[in-house]
Amino acid sequence: MKKLFLLLSVILIFSACHHNDDPTPATAVSRTVLVYMVADNSLTANVEANVDSMIAGFKATPNVGNLIIYLDDANKVPQLLKLQKNSDGSVSKNIIKTYSEQNSLDVSVMKGILSNAYGSYPADSYGLVLWSHGYSWIPSAATKTVTTRWFGQDNTTTVQGDSNNFMDIPDLANALTAAPHLDFIMFDACFMSSVEVAYELKDQADFLIAAPTEIIDLGFPYKQIIEPMFSSQKNYTQIASRFYNYYNAMSGEYKSATIAVTKCSELSNLAVATKKIITAHADTVYTLVPSNIQLYDREISSGHFAYDLGNFIEDVATADEWASYQTQLNATVIYKAATDNFINFKIDSNHFSGLGAYIPKASQTTYVGFFKTLSWYGAAGWNQTAWGN
Repeated sequence: MKKLFLLLSVILIFSACHHNDDPTPATAVSRTVLVYMVADNSLTANVEANVDSMIAGFKATPNVGNLIIYLDDANKVPQLLKLQKNSDGSVSKNIIKTYSEQNSLDVSVMKGILSNAYGSYPADSYGLVLWSHGYSWIPSAATKTVTTRWFGQDNTTTVQGDSNNFMDIPDLANALTAAPHLDFIMFDACFMSSVEVAYELKDQADFLIAAPTEIIDLGFPYKQIIEPMFSSQKNYTQIASRFYNYYNAMSGEYKSATIAVTKCSELSNLAVATKKIITAHADTVYTLVPSNIQLYDREISSGHFAYDLGNFIEDVATADEWASYQTQLNATVIYKAATDNFINFKIDSNHFSGLGAYIPKASQTTYVGFFKTLSWYGAAGWNQTAWGN
């Protein structure tokens, strides 16, 4: 799930809110970033602080582009908002559009919002922040039909009677076809830096910014990261490094963070390199007990789904194979950082690649069945092991 619920006081920054039902499409600027906040769930208490942090960062950033926020908050109708700098230096939240209550994780709904936001505010480049709960690729037990993996949680009651809605990753990839090609997708959601998720979304963006573990419920420090989001240098690793520095400066359990930036154009090469090793060691990977592999999730032992990809490959490969693979892995994950611990378990810096991965287990028949539906399953050669039978 996105963000652990820890208590910390925050300073709130307030701004005026204005309404504009039908805005005239804006003149193109350098970059438009949409923050897609699915907060009709237990994260609703974090919305105000995060939006206020965005306002503070927007105010402090010169030559900022378009910052659009789609906000579906609990007990409120969804709205599309735009931050606007005023002549006196203050920042207003302009209401672009107000929607009827809707499931923001429905593919057609998301497509409409993406099309409206990016179409109304064209730019030379685009970014997307996906803000909600997240649980990598694993199935949602709350849905009535099987899904492969999911992002987001929307408690809106649909016409089908569902009141706990999720979006699986292929549906997210489908919805993103309504957006222009994105410079980056940033997940302010837990467990989304997994190779399975990244491979599904590799054609939608240049870079993915996400955590392989959970994220503390404070989320990303938007005041600090708005500037690199809009920088003409496109140094998006600064978003990740400022996230890491923010949490690394804290104490106690708040000093808990992992983050990675994945270069999507290298993911096909990573799949080829992974397949070479998995198929060469098919018997080993089929019987592997991953008790010594770096873990990213804090589930009970029978439910673990997120291990470090690099540590897994290192464990099964020869020294020469690992050296070659590590070169490709470093070309794919261009930035990674982790605190020494995440809440109650150790993060070994020597075995932290920044990308999570699933290692199939015979006891996890449900997970394995879902895993076989993933694009990564075939691309990485798992179908050519005994798991393919």
